[in-house]
Amino acid sequence: MIKIGFASIGHTDYINKASADIAARAVSELISIGFDIYGIEGPIVDVTKAAKSGREFIKQDVEGIIIFLETWIECPVTMALIREIEHLPICLWGFPMFTRNGLMESTGSFVSYAMFKGTMDRIKYRYKPVLGLPDGSEALKQVESFCKAASAAERLKRTRIGLVGYTSMSIYPGTFDHVFLRIKIGPEVEHIDAYTLINLAESLPEQDSMETIGYLKKIARMEDDVQYSDLVKVSKLYAALKKIIEQRGLHSINVKCQYEFSKEYGMVMCVPLSVLAEFGVVTSCEGDILNTVSMLMLNYLSGQTVTYGDVINLENDLIKFSSCGFLPYSFGDKHAIEIRKCIHPGFNGIQNSFTFKPGKVTVMRLVEDQCDFHIIYLTGQGLKTELRQGYMPALDVRPDGDVKRFVDNISGQHYAICYGDLSNEIEDLSRILGINVIRV
Repeated sequence: MIKIGFASIGHTDYINKASADIAARAVSELISIGFDIYGIEGPIVDVTKAAKSGREFIKQDVEGIIIFLETWIECPVTMALIREIEHLPICLWGFPMFTRNGLMESTGSFVSYAMFKGTMDRIKYRYKPVLGLPDGSEALKQVESFCKAASAAERLKRTRIGLVGYTSMSIYPGTFDHVFLRIKIGPEVEHIDAYTLINLAESLPEQDSMETIGYLKKIARMEDDVQYSDLVKVSKLYAALKKIIEQRGLHSINVKCQYEFSKEYGMVMCVPLSVLAEFGVVTSCEGDILNTVSMLMLNYLSGQTVTYGDVINLENDLIKFSSCGFLPYSFGDKHAIEIRKCIHPGFNGIQNSFTFKPGKVTVMRLVEDQCDFHIIYLTGQGLKTELRQGYMPALDVRPDGDVKRFVDNISGQHYAICYGDLSNEIEDLSRILGINVIRV
């Protein structure tokens, strides 16, 4: 559960039952959404309590702070709190006048918001400004988005990604600056040799494969060319990946499939990685760590299983995304999920052969620039799509925005994909991380 600090700040001359009720309602609404809200008892009205409260929030390991301007405030009080927690994501929440007993009333919150927003902007703090009453309105949606983004930002700092091999086929946009990614975005990347994974998989007894084989036969229809030995091989690779993740404390893994697995070992990683993704581990391939981090961002923001696809075609107002054979099984129609032999001459083994379910989607990619990062993303409608070239997963997306803007800003072929509209969350995460964002 996402844990957020809630600091209600006011002034003794302005605090009354109406202001207290509004603050209490804000907390109640956030709890009803599903957040774990840690609040300081009573409004903060002096610098001593403000500084002490800030240190208490740190002890509680909150993932972000909501500074709720209950009434008129004195700037030093709010600043005393902020200096203690300024390394955490911050939301500044004020509200306008409201109707009470037939009269328009004010606690001074709007004035405080205008005053302290100006202060935050002058100092160049990164924060989320929200103005509105906590009555289920747009303001509450904006605060909800902030909470999700704050949690994602903090989780990224604690994320460990395993990279088996390095970037496939010399894909330049898949390369990354290890230290810069760690400091600017958050995740640590641990390099693992392909031999380590293969050697571990080969050492596992065949009996360990039975449960995974049973799962695959239950969830997918096997084409006639899929052999029992193929299922044993992918199941051992899956089990080996699980062991490596557990042993090394990883949250995500990316495997360079081409050429070591697809040609030399004779088994592509599509199926093992798809099973792993279905059971909660963010996985991808081709060594594109920036794509993996993009997937982690969507996973942390949405709580959903995520996938990715290569941007592979543009026709009229439709963008086609497709992978070679990786796709978590919950993305497909359960009556149409198939596993088959790879038929492309450059790949050996078995792959997934089904398409995405239609639905609203968010598509995004984290891009590394010179000494910086940015995000490009779009939302759109995923349509019923045919298999690419008759056997590979695919999704046609009609974007909500301008297709030309997407083409003008393409930065790499791999894009993370999840269902739903995460526009607000992506914008908030970009603000917290201090990186630019391009919305198509």
